[in-house]
Amino acid sequence: MKYTIWKFIFITVVTFLFYSNAFAEGMGALLNMNYIDTSQYEEGERIQNSDSFSQNCYFNLDKSITAIISYHLYLRTTLINSHVTAENDIQTTKYQRAIEPAFDINFRHPVYGLDAGIRRLEQWSTANLHNDSRKTTEFYYSRLNIIPYKLPSLSLQYDKQKDYDYLSPKQTDTTNDKYTGSSWYDLQYRGLKAAYNITYIYNENRTPVSMISKTVTGNFNALYNLSYTKSLLKDFINIAAGYQGNYSRTKIEQYATQTGEVSFERTPSSGLYGIGTELKPDVEILGLVLSLSDNIYTAPVTTAIGNINIGQNGSKFNNIGIQLFSSDIAVDTLIIYVNKDITPDTNLINPVNWRIYRSDFNQPGTWIEISLENITTSLYDPLNNIYRYELHFLEPQTSLFYKAVNIENSTTNDVFVTEIEAFGTDIIPASGKLTDVSTFFTHGINFNTNLKPFKRLTFTLNYFLNRTDQEPKSFIDSVGDAFKSIFTKSFNGNNTELKSNVTRTYGASAAWLIHRKLDTTVRYQRNESFDNKFETDLKTDTYSLTLNSTPLPTLNANFSIIRTYHYSFQEKQSTGDIYLLAMGLRFHRDVNMITDIGYTKTTTYEDMPGDITSKYIRAILDARLTDKWSGNMSYGYSQTSGKEANRLHDGSLILTYRPGRFISLSTNLKILNSDGDTTISGGFLYDWLLLPAIRLNAQYQYMKTEPQLTTSHILSGYVLWYITKFLDLQLNFNYKRDEDEIQTETFTFGGNLTCRFW
Repeated sequence: MKYTIWKFIFITVVTFLFYSNAFAEGMGALLNMNYIDTSQYEEGERIQNSDSFSQNCYFNLDKSITAIISYHLYLRTTLINSHVTAENDIQTTKYQRAIEPAFDINFRHPVYGLDAGIRRLEQWSTANLHNDSRKTTEFYYSRLNIIPYKLPSLSLQYDKQKDYDYLSPKQTDTTNDKYTGSSWYDLQYRGLKAAYNITYIYNENRTPVSMISKTVTGNFNALYNLSYTKSLLKDFINIAAGYQGNYSRTKIEQYATQTGEVSFERTPSSGLYGIGTELKPDVEILGLVLSLSDNIYTAPVTTAIGNINIGQNGSKFNNIGIQLFSSDIAVDTLIIYVNKDITPDTNLINPVNWRIYRSDFNQPGTWIEISLENITTSLYDPLNNIYRYELHFLEPQTSLFYKAVNIENSTTNDVFVTEIEAFGTDIIPASGKLTDVSTFFTHGINFNTNLKPFKRLTFTLNYFLNRTDQEPKSFIDSVGDAFKSIFTKSFNGNNTELKSNVTRTYGASAAWLIHRKLDTTVRYQRNESFDNKFETDLKTDTYSLTLNSTPLPTLNANFSIIRTYHYSFQEKQSTGDIYLLAMGLRFHRDVNMITDIGYTKTTTYEDMPGDITSKYIRAILDARLTDKWSGNMSYGYSQTSGKEANRLHDGSLILTYRPGRFISLSTNLKILNSDGDTTISGGFLYDWLLLPAIRLNAQYQYMKTEPQLTTSHILSGYVLWYITKFLDLQLNFNYKRDEDEIQTETFTFGGNLTCRFW
């Protein structure tokens, strides 16, 4: 094997050195080879050794036949060999071979376009290409887009995918036909805007070798909005009003070959996300992230703050959520997909390191924690290295919104989330057919007005309503009831199948520029969440005063006082007071400091009456000391007293030295103390562009925890050699030693060769 690898590398290098201009414009190719060898030791004795070699080749050809007709050729091949030798010298070997050719043809016109293509993926899980381990995927598509000028647009699409193996009898045999039709249009006349987007999808999935032999899904989705903006009396009054509706009807028919319990995916409406903190891990209002539920499992999800990394080098307190179309169907499992092998993970397979919540509103005070039974991991897509965490509930739950929060990180680096799904268990009846029809109607109504009687004074009124109806009686009734909800909390009791959730937010504020260096804002806001089943009736009143001042060109300060009252079914639940002071100070041209000081007090009246107080201070100093030296220093202190008392200190220091364009040295130190548990970590990073074609990188990280008396040392580095414009070679090294009750060591060596033809 090693001889073959080095022979291939030598031939590739020679080819690139002498034929770097072999490919014409419109053509491109990429070859990537990667090798990793890892050894693990426990008390000096080797307990496991593993190695993996992967080779990926890509070829692209884009060619224009005429000004409006072009085609695209694509070819990908993959080879993966991996071996794992356990402590008892038992070796496990895995192989992966794949080849995927594709052809696309495109017809482009300013008014209409036609695309069609075919892909075929052949996979083998053995070293030799035998049919016993062969799986085939065929994919065909065609799309017609008509986009006329100032008229409604139309799109028609057909997709077909077949997955099958060559065993007798077959273990994999799936055929999926999907038809999609959509139309959209935007109209604008002065301050009036109107738009719609209508889509119908018919999907038929046939799996004759599975318990569910066929699934037929029909989904109709209509999204429309109407808005109006107007300015009166030379901007003395500004008015904005809008209404948006989203009507969706889904019918799912499933045909089973036998009766029993089967786990089914619950139809998602959208993905949701938020990032929590150490003091408040769960986020009460999650933002919309469509890529969390788009059925694309290979691409990491992108949010407003970047990718979702739950790995060792990622973030804690990721609130990964999903919204469903119906809350009447039980959910017992959340599945989170990641693009990393997580089978060695020991943290996130522990239920205590996750928090699971459900809600019908996605609003403060409505999230309820769910108990977990267990967590399992599984391989979903071997070719793209997609794995998944399966979080199983202790009891099935019914809600519209679910979220999972990682309290700890995985023990593996770079674990990026790609998708989230919700599953529940249904019982197949004796007829062998399951039919589920769900109707979901969402209404959003908003109104905003600004009054500016004086140049320095502005009054603002705002109102927003969101109503979701499950199984409404009719389209007209649902729209009419939504507008009635603006003024009343009563519901029409004639439709017993209807489930409505309403969220109303309204308030008023006044902003006054008292002085050119001082402005103030006074605000009142009420949030209400209630339903027609009398299961939820929440109300929150918030009063706030904010002062913002810039007394000096180098000083900015902001002070806020906030009082909040929480009610449930008209009974006071809690009262909260918040005092916040934020200051930004510039000591010097390149020396800046940000300081946040806060105090909160919450008084609860139900369940466990009492007071909870917390205070914190955080300061960050960022300085460029000289042209070569820069530093960053931070300090934080927080203390909570009451039912969950705790005290937290943390401090960090980062120094960076750049003597020139080619060398960078950085060192860091961090100390964290939480109720007597102390964690000290530190290290350095060295990066040197030794020659125009050679880069060296080395880093060391140390961490010690007390009183558990655990220590960790990590030493890693790489050498990157840009051999030619089209060829680079990277050699990697990593050493990790953990000392607890036992000492474990891990050595990892690897290399990566990337060749580009264009």
